[in-house]
Amino acid sequence: MKQNLWLPVCLYLAGILLIAACRKERDWTLPPQNAEKDTTSTGFYFLNEGGWGYNNATLDYFDTHSGVYERDVFTKANPDAVLGLGDTGNDMGVYGSKLYVVMNWSKKIEILDARTARRIKVLTDQTHKAIENARSITFANGFAYLSSYTTSEKGMVLEIDTATLNVTRTVEVGRQPDELTVAGNKLYVANSGGYSPANLERTVSVIDLSAFKVIKAISVAPNLRRLKKDGNGFLYICPWGTTGKLYVVDTKTDRLADSINVMVEDFTIVRDTAYIYGTDYGGGQHAYTRVDLKNKKVIPGSFISDGTKITMPYGIAVDPNNGSIYIADARNYSEAGDLYCFNAYGKLKSTIWKTGIIPGHIAFYNRNGSPGR
Repeated sequence: MKQNLWLPVCLYLAGILLIAACRKERDWTLPPQNAEKDTTSTGFYFLNEGGWGYNNATLDYFDTHSGVYERDVFTKANPDAVLGLGDTGNDMGVYGSKLYVVMNWSKKIEILDARTARRIKVLTDQTHKAIENARSITFANGFAYLSSYTTSEKGMVLEIDTATLNVTRTVEVGRQPDELTVAGNKLYVANSGGYSPANLERTVSVIDLSAFKVIKAISVAPNLRRLKKDGNGFLYICPWGTTGKLYVVDTKTDRLADSINVMVEDFTIVRDTAYIYGTDYGGGQHAYTRVDLKNKKVIPGSFISDGTKITMPYGIAVDPNNGSIYIADARNYSEAGDLYCFNAYGKLKSTIWKTGIIPGHIAFYNRNGSPGR
C-alpha cells in the first residue's frame, strides 16, 4: 500500500520540477539560474562569435548589480539592422562612450553607443578595403587601432579617430596580424602568417605612433596570436593553439627578454598576475594557471580550486574591481555555450547557462554608471 501511494506522489513532484526547469530554461528575461548580485563589479558586454559563415554572432550584457543576463542586446537596440550583428565576432572593446565590435567575416566594425548598444556608425570593407579581414582592436590617446589584412601577404593596421570615427592612417605590417597593444608611443602587433603554413610569420611589428611607420620587427616564435602588456613595460605573447611557452618582450629594448614554461592558449593580465588557460588536445585536459609577472614565475596549483569542469574554454577575463574570474565555454562550437564566474579564490559563484554560440569576448562596462576598464 505505501509503495502504491508513494509512486504517483513522486511522479507528480518530478513533473512539477521538470516543468519549472523548462520554464526557467525558456524564459530568457529571468536572471541566470544562480547568478549573484555584486555591487563592486562594473558589469560587462559579452560577444558570442557565432559559427563562421552562419551570420549568428550576438552581443549580450550582464548586469552584475541585478544579476540579470540580457541576451542579444544589439538586435533589441537596432531592430532595423536586417542582418543582425553579423558574422564571426572576433574582438571588441569599450573606449570612452563607445563600444567597438570587430566583425571578421562580415568585414566591418560596428561602433555602438556603449550605454544603449545603439549603432552610431559602421566601417566596412567597401569604404576601407583594409577592413576585409578585421581581427583585433586596441585604443590609446583618442584613437582606435585595428589589425586587418586584405591578402595572404599584406597585413595592415588602421588608425581610427574616435571623435570623427574616420580612418586617418594605415600602415603595412607582417602577414595576418592579430592582437595588438600600445606601450608608450609604440604600437606592437603580433603577426601570425597563419595562411602560409610552410612559411609562418614569427615577428612582432613595432610601429612608431608619431610617424605611423614600422621601425622594427622582433623575432619571437612562429604563428603569433595573443599579445598583452603588464604595467612594468613587458609584453606577453603566445602563438595560435596551446603551446608550452609564454614569451616575454621588453618594450624598453624591443627585444625578446624571456620565456615562461606554461601551457597557454589564451590569457588575461590584471595588475601583476596573468590568468592563463591551456588545453592538452591529446589528453583532453585543461590547465588553469596563474603567473606572477613581477618574478616571471608560475604560481603552483590551479586557479580553479573547486574542481569545476569546463568542456571547452574559449575566453577569459578577470574583473579588476573584485577579482572575479570569468571563463567562456564554447562546448561543441555549434550550440549555445556557457559562462562560468569564479570568485578570486577560484570557487564557482555562478553559471550563466546558454549564452550565444561560441562565446568568447568580454568588455567590462557599467551601463548604469561610469565606464568599466
